[in-house]
Amino acid sequence: MSLLRWLAAVSLLLGTVIAASFTTVDDDHDVLITNLLSWLRDNGAYINDAVVVRHVNQNDASTPRGLFATKTIEEGETIATIPWNLIIKSKDKTGEPGWSETDCGIIDATIEAMSGDNITPYGHYLLAQPRGYTPGFWGKEATELLEEMLNDRLPPNDVDDMLDYEWKKMCGGDVNNPLHVHAVMLVRARSDWDLLVPFYDMTNHHNGKTNIQHKYNPYVESIKETGHSLIASKRIEVGEELYNSYNHCKNVCDQYLDHFGTPEMFLHFGFVEFLPQRWLFDFARVKFDLVQGEEDKVSVNFLVPPSERGMAMLREELDRLESFASKRRGMDYKEANITETEWTLLWQYFDALRDALSFAIKSDEALVDDVWKLDDDWWVRDGTIKATDDEHWIRPTPRDGDEEL
Repeated sequence: MSLLRWLAAVSLLLGTVIAASFTTVDDDHDVLITNLLSWLRDNGAYINDAVVVRHVNQNDASTPRGLFATKTIEEGETIATIPWNLIIKSKDKTGEPGWSETDCGIIDATIEAMSGDNITPYGHYLLAQPRGYTPGFWGKEATELLEEMLNDRLPPNDVDDMLDYEWKKMCGGDVNNPLHVHAVMLVRARSDWDLLVPFYDMTNHHNGKTNIQHKYNPYVESIKETGHSLIASKRIEVGEELYNSYNHCKNVCDQYLDHFGTPEMFLHFGFVEFLPQRWLFDFARVKFDLVQGEEDKVSVNFLVPPSERGMAMLREELDRLESFASKRRGMDYKEANITETEWTLLWQYFDALRDALSFAIKSDEALVDDVWKLDDDWWVRDGTIKATDDEHWIRPTPRDGDEEL
């Protein structure tokens, strides 16, 4: 896979999405994709003939791949249906509602799919994906630099949980086995909860241009008979890219709406998303969306009324970030044993984080103290969305007189 050199010059206003399907240095990846699609169709999958997999920029092989329409696709038209038997899942998964809390089973199944003498074309495709491109799987030096940047306050939180806690502690997994580590990352970055679905995992994310969605909800109903199916959520014209939403998917991932924003997308998927973006700073009790309007003007939509205390905390962190950049941005990352991919993505996220803080601080929104009178569910009290799960993954925030957590 390429080291995503094209990312370095892309700004927050343009946004950046690293595709679920990355680019490769040579053309072998095109062969893997061709073999995968043929294998899927030969084994009962339906993939709409009006959809092709190609580079975002057809004249630049360093750009990521995506799904594109070669013919008009009508709203409601099926994009793809993948049979149950072609989906990687836990061995104890029966097709009934529910999933493994720690995803140990799907990780084990992914390891098995990439091992042995009878690897399927999907297994070969997964093996060819780049290693360690999401922050939870970076090297020690890059992780330490990211943690220095975040200062245990700024999101995303718990960068190292995916390996050290979930895989090693909860699953008893081997964090020193490169194939196992690769499988953990693939499940985190490409799965549809606890299902690793071929072709579906090639869809790119864009909340501002989403035009496909699940036909069936695999989280609450069995898809053992129907298969995993995607449909067009609106009319898609010739040449348009097919975009999914990884966190605002209609009628499926509602539990992500409250807390899973741009920082969490970066942690789990390894990219900074296009606008619109959602930012939740739990230590300061500030939550807002960044929306791109007319003439590319960026506006701040606060989902919870901001406070003077919260804004002061954000100013403090913005000043610290600027100091961090002055100290670290000119360093020789190769001498520091940091890869080009890690270095590029870290600073891309830095730019997005700095810009988000700046937009919020410069907003003329009225400041009130109401948010500090609420309990630790303050961030779901905005009147526009409702939490649907019991574990929101948000750290409790301190009240007046408390020490910061």
